[in-house]
Amino acid sequence: MSERLDGSAVAIVGMACRFPGARDLEEYRHLLLRAESAVQRFDAAADDPRHVPAGGELDGVDLFDAEYFGIAPAEAAAMDPQQRLLLQESVHALEHAGRGVHARLGRVGVFCGSGDNRYGALIAAAGEGLPMGTSAAALPLRVSYHLGLQGPSVFVASLCSTALTAVHLARRSLLAGECDLALAGAASVGLPHERGYLAVDGGVLSASGVCRPFDQDADGTVPGSGVGVVALRRLADALRDGDTVHAVVRGSALNNDGADRLSFAAPSVTGQRDVLLSAWTDAGVPPDGIGYIEAHGTGTPLGDPVEFAALVAARKLLGVTSPCAVGSVKSTLGHLDAAAGMAGLIKAVLAVRDGVIPGTVGHRRLNPAIDLDGSGLRVAVDTAPWPSADRPRQAGVTALGVGGTNAHIVLEQPPAVPEPTGGGGPQVFPVSARSSWSFERSRAALVELLPGLDDRPATATRLARSLQDGLTPGPMRRAWVAADPAELTAAIAADPGEPAAGPLVLGLEAGPRPGSGQAAGGPDEVLSYFDGPLALLDSLGGIGVEPDALAACGIGEFAAFAFGGAVDAHSARRYAEYHAAAVLTARTGGDLSACERALSALDEELTSAGELRALNVEVRSVTLGVVLRAGDVPPAAHLLEVSRAAVLGGGATALPPEACAVTPAAGDRAQFLGLVAHCWERGADVRWTELREPDVLPRMAKPPYPFQPTRHWHPAVPVRALPDAAGDTTSTGPGSRRGPGTTTVETVRAIWCEVLGLPEVGPDDNFYDLGGHSLLASQVLSRIQEEFGTRIPLGELMDEQSPVDVAALVDAELESSRLYRTLVDAPAEGGTWEEVQL
Repeated sequence: MSERLDGSAVAIVGMACRFPGARDLEEYRHLLLRAESAVQRFDAAADDPRHVPAGGELDGVDLFDAEYFGIAPAEAAAMDPQQRLLLQESVHALEHAGRGVHARLGRVGVFCGSGDNRYGALIAAAGEGLPMGTSAAALPLRVSYHLGLQGPSVFVASLCSTALTAVHLARRSLLAGECDLALAGAASVGLPHERGYLAVDGGVLSASGVCRPFDQDADGTVPGSGVGVVALRRLADALRDGDTVHAVVRGSALNNDGADRLSFAAPSVTGQRDVLLSAWTDAGVPPDGIGYIEAHGTGTPLGDPVEFAALVAARKLLGVTSPCAVGSVKSTLGHLDAAAGMAGLIKAVLAVRDGVIPGTVGHRRLNPAIDLDGSGLRVAVDTAPWPSADRPRQAGVTALGVGGTNAHIVLEQPPAVPEPTGGGGPQVFPVSARSSWSFERSRAALVELLPGLDDRPATATRLARSLQDGLTPGPMRRAWVAADPAELTAAIAADPGEPAAGPLVLGLEAGPRPGSGQAAGGPDEVLSYFDGPLALLDSLGGIGVEPDALAACGIGEFAAFAFGGAVDAHSARRYAEYHAAAVLTARTGGDLSACERALSALDEELTSAGELRALNVEVRSVTLGVVLRAGDVPPAAHLLEVSRAAVLGGGATALPPEACAVTPAAGDRAQFLGLVAHCWERGADVRWTELREPDVLPRMAKPPYPFQPTRHWHPAVPVRALPDAAGDTTSTGPGSRRGPGTTTVETVRAIWCEVLGLPEVGPDDNFYDLGGHSLLASQVLSRIQEEFGTRIPLGELMDEQSPVDVAALVDAELESSRLYRTLVDAPAEGGTWEEVQL
């Protein structure tokens, strides 16, 4: 394995894709190993004899989880599906890299491209307007905005070499220190979908509907759709932080053929040869060690021979004749245009990582125009193990753009890392989603993963940390505590219910109760119900847990006041000592005068201390049945009344069912983690890294988030074989929303429904929580002006966040306008002016 860490190596630490016949990375790997074609044949519906009903199509291009990204349905319906697909796969690439979308990721760059926005062009051709953010160049900006990424965000376009150009630029940005992690990707969706294409004489599209790379019967390529994203880090950083390295990018190069070709669209042997030489030089590795080339390989009678001639010429120039297999994925998926290089790159990464070279679908006999004699090159016809050698596996990936931009990437198998050790003990395994549909599938995916894991302590720890760090918290949450996969499987099976909801209420108990099985003990035992829970609350606060409320009774109320800031901890404990003495005396039938002396001492101390401070958290006094809100200054006599009630036995001592008891027993590690899991389930923002010991255990890829497939599609865009769905967001033109007796609030709600594309909006719903933003607010303002004939400043409109608030603003403007017209229309002579304050 190469030991060179010269600062120019970049690691591929995450991958995600959706290609024809493959919904995710694992399905793509299996498709490649089977060497099968996912190109589909459709029903021939065209009369034109040139029509070829074939293509590498994606299932569900109309489906998108807009709610996950906080995008309003109407906006989602106007978005280019290329943007939507790349958004979702960017999330999956980060998850595959063991990172959550909203975790503290540092500077993350986005370098990506796509085909033209044909979707938007079809909408515009129908006379419909398009909102800002639908242009192709907005693609990386969408990813950076919706995923909260703050590194460089660059749109890349070099036609068929777009994807590899994006990888090259992302690598350069990492090496220049502009970002610490980079997403590089591309998407391409052909529309109308599932229709096929017209093959013309002399064109690049196959008249037979079959792509045959390097074959004597090759007659062209077949178009396809797809999306792929890789996550990149500097290799040294990735190894330092325990990232899983799937492959190393050793070098990369870009160039253009210039005018050295027959036409703008024609390839050049010289240009392609030179980009290979530049990439090999940049990689600093001898090209005789490269055992596989993933070629552009379009299956065209002209392009394939030129590409092989360039490869032969580059190797000949360096005197290289070592064995090297050559393949092309385009016969498996079709030509994915801007995303073509991403399909080839991920294929080559899997090959160098796993040591298996996939076969090339459709190749039978070599094109006679390709001369391989003495070159050492061969076409990888069948899937086969990578030949063993005493050097790391290395591969090259080529992408050639129409117009002459050539890209080549040099890959190397990941460096060997020691077998992970360490870990062990109980861990928290969290699962989260934005909807019940996605949650159930996330939980099922975790259950499906567990039987394939070994029982080493490090494995469970790696999985727990990957689930924690790769988490994108949503409202649906569940977490389990276990020490190994078997325990986790049993814990999930024993807890199949819906995720818990509601605020985080922590309970502070009154202390050991006679007859409850708890020993009454002495003062120290009672005071443990002050010291233990307060220490645990402080520990929870240290990892980011902030309860919505504390439910407390008895001595727990003293701890609640200390944690809530009403009393300093030292004074609160002294007060608690008086409480414990009084309660124990009364409980054991001792001298009641001693009990009264303890209460009097407590009263004296509280009185001399003066006014308490304001609480910083809500405290629900179970003993007295009162609620003290955050910001309230509780009366000093409150704690004395708590003690009196406890002594007299008149106060409640059982915590309410919504409260999770913070007991001294939770000092046990597993019980403490169970408390952390409970807090996280109810919305706490747990800082997982502060909960565990630092180490460099490698991350483990978590199952990809199952986005809820909701249909968002504009009616102006034809799509074949896509059924109507209840969630279809068909826009309608503006019309009057005010019928007889319609209130202003009802009209505003109707406007919001139209602009946001929602079936229903409540009177108190928040505009921004529904996916609204400033551009959509401008549309709301325009609709209000149409309906009411009054104009409201945009800044004022954006300050009001519910239909009720906006309606009040509209009514105020209408009233001001009415009064103004009263003044303007008053008679000039003989009339009287009424003094009106505007």
